[in-house]
Amino acid sequence: MEKQAKNWRHYVVRDTGECTVVRPEGARERISYQLGIVETGNSRVFAGYFITVTVGENKEITGEDSGSLVAALWRLARNVSARGLRLRCAGMSGQWRESGLSQNTGWGYFGPHQQPMHMMDLTPEGAGPDTIDEMIREAVGNMKIGLTEKAT
Repeated sequence: MEKQAKNWRHYVVRDTGECTVVRPEGARERISYQLGIVETGNSRVFAGYFITVTVGENKEITGEDSGSLVAALWRLARNVSARGLRLRCAGMSGQWRESGLSQNTGWGYFGPHQQPMHMMDLTPEGAGPDTIDEMIREAVGNMKIGLTEKAT
């Protein structure tokens, strides 16, 4: 008699919707996402957070983290970038923040806007660099310009 393997990891979806990815040529595309918590074991013990996006021919890409939904988003962004795509969502910006009550729900606030915004929403236009990485690159670029101007 053949034993069936048990699936010890369970994804409990708490939210679904659409988010934006940018293709290498610059075209934007709306794709679907699911986010929620990861449970493990027979008794389904909390193990962390996940976000899954569906691209192309129903290809699912997932990011997980044991402590933070934002960290799961960053892992997802890394996994998506390995396929030549770039996530463009508010939760990846240095201007997006969670409150004590909204932490790990997917909701927060963006920059000076006081209206709640979902982390998977498109980064507002004119809000500066899309991600913290781009903010750092821009700041370092400005530092280098300052150094060259002083050297001349």
